[in-house]
Amino acid sequence: MRKTLPARARPVLHRTPDPGAETLTGYPAAQQPQWPDRAELAEVRDTLAEREDVVGPAEVLQLRSLLARAAEGEFCVLQAGDCAEDPADTGVRAVARKIGMLDTLAEVMRVGSGRPVLEVGRIAGQYAKPRSANVEEVDGRELPVYRGPIVNSPEPTAEARTPDPARILAAHRAALDVRASIGRLGRGSGADPAERIWTSHEALLLDYEVPLVRGMPGGRRYLASTHWPWIGERTRRPDGAHVHLLSTVVNPVAAKVSAKASIEDVLELCGRIDPFRTPGRLTLIPRFGAARIGQLAPLVRAVRAAGHPVLWLCDPMHGNTVVADDGLKVRWLEDIMNELRQFVRIVTVEGGACAGLHMEASPSEISECHGAGITASRGPGYTTLCDPRLNLTQAVALTAHWQPETTSELRTELAS
Repeated sequence: MRKTLPARARPVLHRTPDPGAETLTGYPAAQQPQWPDRAELAEVRDTLAEREDVVGPAEVLQLRSLLARAAEGEFCVLQAGDCAEDPADTGVRAVARKIGMLDTLAEVMRVGSGRPVLEVGRIAGQYAKPRSANVEEVDGRELPVYRGPIVNSPEPTAEARTPDPARILAAHRAALDVRASIGRLGRGSGADPAERIWTSHEALLLDYEVPLVRGMPGGRRYLASTHWPWIGERTRRPDGAHVHLLSTVVNPVAAKVSAKASIEDVLELCGRIDPFRTPGRLTLIPRFGAARIGQLAPLVRAVRAAGHPVLWLCDPMHGNTVVADDGLKVRWLEDIMNELRQFVRIVTVEGGACAGLHMEASPSEISECHGAGITASRGPGYTTLCDPRLNLTQAVALTAHWQPETTSELRTELAS
């Protein structure tokens, strides 16, 4: 059961100018690093609380309005980018390559659907990664697991893997630099809303997210770290700190769900994040895997019956990750495509808002997933900081499987 502290209690986990964040202290917080220097961490949080916003409240509300229109079928949504961003990739040239990939994929989706596409990057903040264990064994040594560049470094040494709070401020600086590059490319806040590159990332590291919660007139709050935060499968616990945090801000919020999610879990999650059933507020992103995507149908049916106007985005990547005999993580494009095709049919048949696609992809000539003439293998083409990504050719092939004509046929079939 959730609990809150008395009004005058001192926060234990997080310090922020907004006293509302103190309530996070009483909620379970999964996937957080074990910081060795709590005093340094407190200083970093206080510094971050005074730093510049990555996004502003007007932008956040504008995206939420656009997503409400997407729920009505006016837009499709494409959400794509790195598994974990490299904080060094902040310059105009690097950002332009990522935007070019989004533009290419959005054009494939636009031509296929006949609708404009909202382009959302896993960008300007995707620096933390959830992991299945706190430690791993490397060459017979037990080391803290790599949690993304905002926490530690991937090199397999004790020093590199020790969580370093200074990385939080470096990540924030990188996010601001990416935002600036997006603006210099004419795709930032001055662009037409339908032409913007909207930012998103998993709101995982609470020591980064909580200090960036800002107040608005009327007592509302927004998360200034990104336009569109999402909650991951490992942190979607309805009574957890991540769900509580995002339930208190006005940003549009997404949540990933796997085949492990029960109907009761999903409905409670919807109730906490979107209690007033507001279009554009909540997006659910299933990541079931091709072999289990059939289990999605009762969830879509239950959410619709409960009156939650959620958008449904397909993440066909994470449920189709396998580990090869040599320990290499790989994904098969055929499985990814298969899950997307089934997703479209299931969500449509069950009357959900089949809105778009979420993928991990890179504009680089990588070879991390099998398919489209690529065989994934260790070497210079396998550069991901965590999970395997599609290259541009593979990502185009996947996006081409977003088939709205199938949606139309299914609706006709259901009406007959």
